[in-house]
Amino acid sequence: MAATTTSAITAILGRKRRAPAVPWETLAQPVPLVSVKTEAVSTGPSSAAAGASTKPAPKSHHQSIRYVATGVTPEAEAILTQLPAPLSIVAFTGFGRSGKSFTATRMRAHLAGDATHVFASQPGNVPCTHGIDMAVFRHPRGQGHIVFLDCEGGANHNQTAIPFVIGLAARLSSRMYIFERGCFTTAGLDTVMQVVNMGYATSADDVDITRSIVLCENMSINADVPAERLLEDLLSCEEGDEMTNRVRMLVREKFDVQFQKLPYDVPVPPGEPSPHDEACREMASRLLDGNSTGDDDTDPGGLAPFIAGGVPADGTAVVQLCNELVAQIRDGGSRFNMVTATEALVANMASEAANAVWADFVERVRRQGNHPSQVSGRKPLRAVLREVEGAANRCLNDLDAFTSRLVPSAPAAVARHAWDRNLANFEADVRAAHQRRAEEMARYSQWADRANRLVQELVVQVVEAVRQLVKFARFSTTLILLSNYYLWKHSVTLVTGIAQGVLSPA
Repeated sequence: MAATTTSAITAILGRKRRAPAVPWETLAQPVPLVSVKTEAVSTGPSSAAAGASTKPAPKSHHQSIRYVATGVTPEAEAILTQLPAPLSIVAFTGFGRSGKSFTATRMRAHLAGDATHVFASQPGNVPCTHGIDMAVFRHPRGQGHIVFLDCEGGANHNQTAIPFVIGLAARLSSRMYIFERGCFTTAGLDTVMQVVNMGYATSADDVDITRSIVLCENMSINADVPAERLLEDLLSCEEGDEMTNRVRMLVREKFDVQFQKLPYDVPVPPGEPSPHDEACREMASRLLDGNSTGDDDTDPGGLAPFIAGGVPADGTAVVQLCNELVAQIRDGGSRFNMVTATEALVANMASEAANAVWADFVERVRRQGNHPSQVSGRKPLRAVLREVEGAANRCLNDLDAFTSRLVPSAPAAVARHAWDRNLANFEADVRAAHQRRAEEMARYSQWADRANRLVQELVVQVVEAVRQLVKFARFSTTLILLSNYYLWKHSVTLVTGIAQGVLSPA
């Protein structure tokens, strides 16, 4: 029942999504996820003196450049806002120049079935990725989409946006690949600790960050050593100093860890697969299915959807969450508060759900003919309110079923507050409209009664006049008849007398 209700809510929210001007499939990819601007920062003790001087200070000595994230790029927003739930997000992080972009490109080719979108990569010491690059493709098995995030690497000589990269990757991704060159050492676990340090503003149990990480040893020098042994040696707490063992223990407790070896990408004869490409194919398969052998109890299984507030979220929620997190460090912060960001996102999701369900409620009431603009006053107010209450209860059940799954629950309560406020105002409008129409009908009834009385009086007068006319006609007819009788009677007597006088002898 909950799944059905959530699907209904998702469908309602989907109706609010406007048709895109350009379908996301036709847009260029990869695209940068976050806009980054540069700011000049004065450094060094001589910066004050340089500011007082009329000559500009040499930038090489007195100024450095700071990179500030400002929000989701228009290119990424144009793609993400078209994507419904579920979304599965995968991040590629770790050391710079360790093959993250190259591996992500090959994995995407195996999953999507084409090589149309390629993350920038090239040999050498100059990194290609700055910030986070994003590519989207349809899930090859089932509904939804997969989002690949190719993140800027650490320990680059020209690193730019690393303060926000790990934090966003940790919050958004369902699985994170962490790369190191040659041999994965405890230095590579620094990226894992960045996930913890950047992501946790409170305790680890109160925030939503990825729990599934894959430690990738690219250009591995341990081809003959089993991956299970390498992982066990890496996370063993029997050797090492206290701080290192504490990090290892934290990684064991907080994450589901896998280990992946990637061989050198060496040229092979035409028609033969390269060992590196085969390893990427295996990684792509495990990304969807989990451990194909089923022998690894620590394997987290297939790729999970992106969760926001306890429910699968769409691309619009990704945009909102990214903007909320980036806003926290826009003015110079260095750590994300995942809790407050999630609370803001949950409140926004609850408000949108309340607005969507309210629109559905208004449509139901219109079909009933009980909208304030449709109230005629002829139907009793009690009957109108009873039908409105029935439609409201059905919609409220859908809203409560959705918001009850949102976590944390406190910001989700904004949906019920908005619903109660809107419903109270709606019922007040119905009552006012019914009263107004009833008064109009009462005034109309008064005039109708007066007109009816006037017509009745007129009819009575007309009938009485007709009756008098009939009586007069009868009297006139009788009078005429009597007049004719006496005329004929005396006429006959007169004629008879005259005749007798003429004929009688003298």
